[in-house]
Amino acid sequence: MDIENGYYLVRFQSIVDYDLALTQGSWIVFGHYLIVQPWTVEFYPLKPFPSVVTAWIRFPGLPGFLYKKMILEEIGSLVGKVMKLDFKTDSGARGQFARMAVSIDLKQPLTSQVSING
Repeated sequence: MDIENGYYLVRFQSIVDYDLALTQGSWIVFGHYLIVQPWTVEFYPLKPFPSVVTAWIRFPGLPGFLYKKMILEEIGSLVGKVMKLDFKTDSGARGQFARMAVSIDLKQPLTSQVSING
C-alpha cells in the first residue's frame, strides 16, 4: 500500500518471504535503492528519512579461525545490531570476506573500520 512521503507498507503471508525481503537486499527498483525495514509503532511517515537502516557490510581479510557464528556476530556488533549472517561466510566458504546484515542507527556516528587482532 502506498502511504505518505514515498513510503510503502507491505504485509507478507509467509514469514519466510518476510525474512527474505528484510535480509536479502540491497534492493534496487527502477534504479533506486529501496530501504526495507520492519514496521514499528514509532513509525511516522512524515519524517523525511528513517533513522535506522539495515545494511550489508563486509569484513575483508579475516583469518579462518574467526569464521564462527558467535565470533562473527560479536565483530559485527561493533558496527550495529547483527540481523543476518551470510551462511557461506559462517562456513568460511566465501573465503575473502565475512558478510552480514546489520541494523545501523544513522543518528550515531558511522563505524568505517574495526581493528581485530591488530
